[in-house]
Amino acid sequence: MRPRETCLAPLRLPRGLSALKIAGMITMRPLLCMASLFSLGFEVAYGQTPTPQPVQMEFVLQFGGKGDEPGKFHSPIGIAINARDELFITEFHTNRVQKFSSDGSWLAAYPVIEYPSGIAVDREGRMFVAALLEHKIYVYEATGKLPREWGRKGTGDGQFHEPGGLAIESDGSLLVADQCNHRMQRFTPEGKFLAKWGTYGNEPGQFGGKGKQGLRFGGPHFVALDSEGLIWTTEGANGRIQRFSNTGTPLLQWGSNSTDPGGFGGREKAKRNALPGPIAVVVDARNRLWVSSSNDRVQAFTMQGAFLGGLLEAGSGPGQLSLPHGMVFDSKGFLYVVDSSNQRVQKFRVK
Repeated sequence: MRPRETCLAPLRLPRGLSALKIAGMITMRPLLCMASLFSLGFEVAYGQTPTPQPVQMEFVLQFGGKGDEPGKFHSPIGIAINARDELFITEFHTNRVQKFSSDGSWLAAYPVIEYPSGIAVDREGRMFVAALLEHKIYVYEATGKLPREWGRKGTGDGQFHEPGGLAIESDGSLLVADQCNHRMQRFTPEGKFLAKWGTYGNEPGQFGGKGKQGLRFGGPHFVALDSEGLIWTTEGANGRIQRFSNTGTPLLQWGSNSTDPGGFGGREKAKRNALPGPIAVVVDARNRLWVSSSNDRVQAFTMQGAFLGGLLEAGSGPGQLSLPHGMVFDSKGFLYVVDSSNQRVQKFRVK
């Protein structure tokens, strides 16, 4: 039987990471390891659920830096990945999407519409980009050619008010977080409206009730899919994560804007232009949720909301964060974090 990860020796970090607070990386004494193994055997024998294991993270590399030249960033926001593990990153203030290899090498840049936010890439390599202040979705071919767009400002079906995060479902449908309308919308890849759900409020299935109606601080902000095709959203003002069926039925809600480990709050007043609380969400191959938040954290959770650790320290050093936004996993399980105010992307190995 393979021992639990809590019994592993502490992870060796690169030089310069001694101050990095990576929660959950705890050295266990041999006696505790034996107790842990005994506990695991007891749980298996009697059908009890094993205790969730803390995540372990190792800084791998970073790329970017502030600037307008190729490979540099000016307010990076969203990130997506294609089948070749190539990364696509939107920049809010330079109106472009930049393409990088998984080792951070710059590959290309695509001029796009003003103020791009969320981004998704489908199996054919098409880029779907949310235009925050134009209230539209733009679709680019893999060559960068702009074949179509849809949407305009409004509250009707297929209309938007500051669209944010995007996600592509297994059948190719596009999910859009319609932030200021406090709802989710679904479309075909060609832009045909299919469905919507959500209203302003605090109840399950509603969004943003603790913030002012019509502002994007209420959410939903970003959207992700798990292995079952179920939908996860972030909600800043309410400080929570919600899970929905693929028809929009609310299934689960948890989270708070506390300052404790696992909380999403505490730094909003220092960032007047930042979304409060949780910002982006992504699900890994083990169905653990990773949430970035305005308190300069990236934290991991079970689906039920149990805190598993993560990156908890603000700053500009390796593994430190300043207003992290989009995140994505590659095919090898590496996590990429858009460290927005530090104008860079960081890559981590996670266990």
